Amino acid sequence: MNPTIVGIALGVLTFVLAVWNPAIATAQDGTSLACKEISRQVLLDRIHGGWVGMLIGGLEGLPHEFKYKERPRDTLPEFTFLAGGARSDDDNDFEWTHLWFMDREGVLKLPYARIAEIWKANMNSGIWVANKKARELMDQGVMPPETGSVARNPHAWYNLSGQFCVESYGLIAPGMPQTAAEIGLHYARIAVSEEPLQATQFWTSLVALSAFDDGPMELALQQALSAVDPRSCMAEVVADARQAFHAHLEDWKAARQVIHEKWLGQRKWNDNSTPVNGAAVCLALLYGRDDVYRTLQLAMALGYDADCNAATAGTVVGVRCGFQRIAALPQFEMPDRYVNKTRPQLPAECQVSEQAETLLRVAERVILAHGGERITIAGNPGYRIRLQTAQLLERLPDHPHGPENKPISRLSPALSP
Repeated sequence: MNPTIVGIALGVLTFVLAVWNPAIATAQDGTSLACKEISRQVLLDRIHGGWVGMLIGGLEGLPHEFKYKERPRDTLPEFTFLAGGARSDDDNDFEWTHLWFMDREGVLKLPYARIAEIWKANMNSGIWVANKKARELMDQGVMPPETGSVARNPHAWYNLSGQFCVESYGLIAPGMPQTAAEIGLHYARIAVSEEPLQATQFWTSLVALSAFDDGPMELALQQALSAVDPRSCMAEVVADARQAFHAHLEDWKAARQVIHEKWLGQRKWNDNSTPVNGAAVCLALLYGRDDVYRTLQLAMALGYDADCNAATAGTVVGVRCGFQRIAALPQFEMPDRYVNKTRPQLPAECQVSEQAETLLRVAERVILAHGGERITIAGNPGYRIRLQTAQLLERLPDHPHGPENKPISRLSPALSP
């Protein structure tokens, strides 16, 4: 067939498919041209759901933190959703502090000098491991991102801060995983580097993709892997979790032990590391099958740093479901209240719905700064968002630190209150 005719036909087909399903349209260089139109109300519901999922998971998960190491919990725990309301905790208040100042000062990536000022004024209690060391280094005159370098911070090469301190940056970049990862990396570098930054890119990308995704969870995990260096442990544990899930479809405990034997037994990563806990979150998401309550139960029962893992899993399923669906669950008893006892420059109390509105304001800045626009949908305010595909932004160094070249002492269970 004439190549010119073939080219014209392909062009017409691409146009037709873009109109019928704009999510698949791409430019010749592979850049996504897809757009998503969404009302402000629906987007707020998604963001609110992800934020509430994070709050519930992190706070309800605290009784299970570092309780189940060699083996998972015997049964799935029963609990209600924050009957006393939400409160500040390191699973949420690092991000809340950054987001509050991002909104207040109109800046998406706060300059590191400003971050040091904010941390010196606010990060003086409820702070642990890599974050604690970063804070101590700031008092010595060391500035981020050097505070997160392996040379300065002995926890930077493994610590879970690269996972549990970044999920909300996916919420403020809905459908834009590259932007979510870029913002997440900026803040994660305060305390970590190397392998944990691969976790940062994975989880921020997954949350961003999940804002508009109701397809199979396993496919979402696979798509988010495009943001991760294939040589990384993060890429390997996602593959291991999927393989263990398929090998033990009805037995989450058996799948967990497969992960445990390889990553703690053989590979010697500790139970506060991003590979071990990342694999646990993936198992919770796969076995949870988009059931918010069951996903959180699993994240807690699988063990290790269970509160952090439940916060991450809760963010993913929360943004997929939205707040209204979570609030309709029989376990939901959560009043619209957030009490801050750790970060003195932030309000002592506010509504969780106000926090969601703050995230939405920041998200609007992200949308507009990356090719999106405000629109009207059926007479209501909304957005046209320029969608992105997940892409790797930061590779591992050629010789990353790890258990094989840095001895590990088992971490104390009392890493957080």
